[in-house]
Amino acid sequence: MITLDQLKELGVDTKEGLTRCMNNEKFYFRMLQMGLSDAHFESLEKSLEDNNIEEAFEAAHALKGVIGNLALAPIYNPLAEMTEMLRAKKQADYVEIYKPIKASRDKLLEMCKS
Repeated sequence: MITLDQLKELGVDTKEGLTRCMNNEKFYFRMLQMGLSDAHFESLEKSLEDNNIEEAFEAAHALKGVIGNLALAPIYNPLAEMTEMLRAKKQADYVEIYKPIKASRDKLLEMCKS
């Protein structure tokens, strides 16, 4: 199981995340697992692959809220930037932009399961 120290080393603002979870570590870790397992990640990836900007924006926006509440800066920051690009319907290679977000999410999810 991942620790607060490991999260801090990855750039997670654990103090803020814990505050949002009533300073209950067990609850925070449970919410972390749920947030990283959110189905919007798969929806976002599929929408980006299908070049469906509207659906991708909806999924990214939903994830931005979930991930922001957990203070997962390594995922939140690039996700928030991508969300704003999608909102503006800016032309970009979103599949490539999403790869490091997915890699960070997958890494954290794996660490939570170990």
